[in-house]
Amino acid sequence: MKDQLFILAAPFADGGFEWYCNDCATLEGALLVNPHWTDRIDVQRIGFARPRQQIIDLVGSDWQGCPMLVMDKDRAPGDAIIVGEYAILQDVRAIGRALMSRHGGVGPHP
Repeated sequence: MKDQLFILAAPFADGGFEWYCNDCATLEGALLVNPHWTDRIDVQRIGFARPRQQIIDLVGSDWQGCPMLVMDKDRAPGDAIIVGEYAILQDVRAIGRALMSRHGGVGPHP
């Protein structure tokens, strides 16, 4: 399975206002400086409303937060959470580090 990155599509409506997710926007920027990632991972920009079926289908309804990187658990970094046959990361910096390590390019500055 290709790594799957779930980020919220912007803008989205909530409470009568339009918003973007700061962490998802950070990863959009990381994708811009690492264009080769889009050939190696599956990027899914999903809606804000729950349930987020695309995520539920992979890791269950308990894990719907975004951003989320879903990957095979066999090659997952040590800080990943194992959920069934997959591993997930939800911290934006951990996601950036994992993508850099797994697919090359540049990552978040420490």
